[in-house]
Amino acid sequence: MLKKFIFAVVLMVLCGKSVFCQNDSTEWIPPTKPIKSNRLKAAPVNDDCSSATTLIIDAGLDLTGTTFDATLQGGECYTNYGGGASEHTVWYRFNANNDSLVFAFNKTNYTNCVSPHARIYGPVAVAGGCLPACGTEIYSVLHNGDPGTHTLLTSLNVGMDYLVQVQDLDCGGPNDGHVEFAIGIFSPPKNNIASGADGIDQCGVVYNGTNTGYSQEDIIPGEDNLDNNASTTCPSCVTAGDDVPYVVNNSSWFTFCATDAGTWNVDFADIANCVNPSTSDGLQMTIFRGTASDLTVIEHAPSPSEPGTSWTSADFSVSAGECIFMVVDGFAGDQCDYSYTLNNVTGGCNLVSLPINLLEYKAEITEQNSVRLLWSTLTEENNSHFTIEKSIDGERFNFLTKVNGAGNSNELNQYNTIDNNPYEGTSYYRLSQTDFNGKSMSHGIVAINNNQTISNLIVVPNPTVGNANILYQSGNSGLYNVSIYDLAGRKLSSKFVNVQKGSNQTPIDTFHLPSGMYFTVISNEGAQQNARFVKE
Repeated sequence: MLKKFIFAVVLMVLCGKSVFCQNDSTEWIPPTKPIKSNRLKAAPVNDDCSSATTLIIDAGLDLTGTTFDATLQGGECYTNYGGGASEHTVWYRFNANNDSLVFAFNKTNYTNCVSPHARIYGPVAVAGGCLPACGTEIYSVLHNGDPGTHTLLTSLNVGMDYLVQVQDLDCGGPNDGHVEFAIGIFSPPKNNIASGADGIDQCGVVYNGTNTGYSQEDIIPGEDNLDNNASTTCPSCVTAGDDVPYVVNNSSWFTFCATDAGTWNVDFADIANCVNPSTSDGLQMTIFRGTASDLTVIEHAPSPSEPGTSWTSADFSVSAGECIFMVVDGFAGDQCDYSYTLNNVTGGCNLVSLPINLLEYKAEITEQNSVRLLWSTLTEENNSHFTIEKSIDGERFNFLTKVNGAGNSNELNQYNTIDNNPYEGTSYYRLSQTDFNGKSMSHGIVAINNNQTISNLIVVPNPTVGNANILYQSGNSGLYNVSIYDLAGRKLSSKFVNVQKGSNQTPIDTFHLPSGMYFTVISNEGAQQNARFVKE
């Protein structure tokens, strides 16, 4: 016991954050002392599915979530933790007004049990669907890491209801086994990714921001390659291609482009209204130069930047026409308000007025082995046209095609074009935009390999009870990786298989998986495909 006490004291001193600390992977270490909730017990009104609390989209976070005195109804889907543990559930519902929505969830108290387990079922009829069938589950996350989990839900049925179930685990011990949490449903924000960054058009002005309602950029937790470019790596990053040395949970992006060369810095302050428990709260911020698809780190703010603290970056130089990007992310998935101010030190505050707000830019292989290029904008100002250039090495580009812009627009515009003759192997495509006075700006490069495509991926049988097969088409033979993930993005199994060009069938073993929904991923150096399946 003496050794355990000494170890706990040393850990507290080294971490410098009360009773537990967090490493670069934003994995929290539970407190060594019992921390009891201050909330008074009361039977939750949403104990039963039939009395589920309605979550209004974009209405903010419901900070009152609790499973105190909740019960488990007969017929409910739930995880049987075993070992004499007791489970309790509460319910929420929301009506989908978009086929994609962000599910935000933060555990706000400490428990010694691995919980809660959050599930989403649907679609169900409006104001109906109780109790939902287990097979209608579309989302499942067991919280055993960061307090905050933020997921982009896709392929929702607009106009239909979805049910959210939160299950706790009362396994005994010194800490409260019941769970308190913040929960909300949000429309996907456009500046959740670098290519959709909000433009900064003034210096010395305090801009107010929040990362509430933002989702994780990548489907696999811990993946910190924010520009999908393996050739750019931050100096302190361990894995090649990673752009920041921390896990990105719910990021918001901003950018400015300087007309003239000069020196700048950024104030980051007013961090407040955080959701996480006080020993894991705050934000993290990084400043980059480059483009959305080619980011180079300038400086990181302290991680975490805690509520009530402020930080001013070192002065950094910006060349004429160069763009700077900033990302603000929640420490351990925290959701906070904050402010930022762009300051010009030398050279004058001459900022480029961004003619377009680019939402996305991507490439895909068609069934005819052509390359389809797709991009979309949220706003356009005096936008004459787009230019697509093509390269075999990513350095020397040649004109491919021109696509007319929308001129002036404040609504979503979607564009696409086809390259019927991609290079053998990897083709690089650069997107540029030109306004009516002839000024042009590059908006990034995408690359795609037409020999390493994976398509028509399905799992059969689906649902499965044990052995299953994944069927797919491959554009090339070689060694491929086959992995299974849960819906939280945790890798559960992985193996390499030899794949032939054309039709393929690869067996997967699901006997060891609990009932629920999963997805399998097949990937090689140039392509990746995934498919969901249900284990009964």
